[in-house]
Amino acid sequence: MSPQAETLSLAGKTAIITGSGRETGIGAAIARALARNGANVAIHYVSETSQARAEKVAGEFEREFGTRTVVVRGGVESFGNAEEMVRSVLEGLGVERVDILGFEVNNAAAYQPATLLTVKQSQLEYEFGVNVFGAIYMTQAVVGVGKMPPGGRIINIGTVASKLLVAPAVYSTTKAAMDALTTLFAGELGKTHGITVNTLAPGPILTDLSYDVLVKADGTPTDVQNMLFTQTRAAARLGEVEDLADATLLLCSEKTRWITAQYISVSGGITGV
Repeated sequence: MSPQAETLSLAGKTAIITGSGRETGIGAAIARALARNGANVAIHYVSETSQARAEKVAGEFEREFGTRTVVVRGGVESFGNAEEMVRSVLEGLGVERVDILGFEVNNAAAYQPATLLTVKQSQLEYEFGVNVFGAIYMTQAVVGVGKMPPGGRIINIGTVASKLLVAPAVYSTTKAAMDALTTLFAGELGKTHGITVNTLAPGPILTDLSYDVLVKADGTPTDVQNMLFTQTRAAARLGEVEDLADATLLLCSEKTRWITAQYISVSGGITGV
């Protein structure tokens, strides 16, 4: 009798993926990969206008994979919201703990170009609130209220822009701060809770939110797309949401139990500085 093949099954695991309510986005692709491999998933959205899309995503997962889903809404820049969302996930899925947090917060409002001399206080507070404070608050909530167990996985979705140090400056700076938090969180939570924390950093991936950054009105590549594309070392194409989703799935598995505090570029080989 041949030995049973090893798998990346996440059966019995519960995952919260923030920013997963857009069916064409990175967050939804990550949630799909985890649900396809057996995890219960919480689909998260912020704007009321995204509710129908988030519910559609959750419904599709239940029909296709037979997995349990729950839809939650809230701004991650509020600690109270983070805690309430985790409580809602536990109640909605009928579970006692959260095993996986995928922190993906790329959204149009948090990606607004501004120079040093033109950036407004409101934009600074919002972008740092979402990308930096949000990472802290959601981590606190899943470890505390969510009782994340040993073997838990926290995966922050960053960007190669944090290493390339390119515009928009505020966005890239907040993501660089997230990279630092990943390293610091990994040291603290690894020693005390047995949890791994890593950053996955995508390069250019064409979604409805990144389209205007990567493609001009006439359909030709922007300077940003050209700059990033010339730095890739893999196949001659833009990234796809599935590229990042598959990398996330791998990091969620038991096979990566000894990988933590890492910045992993999922970009076709863009290395940055």
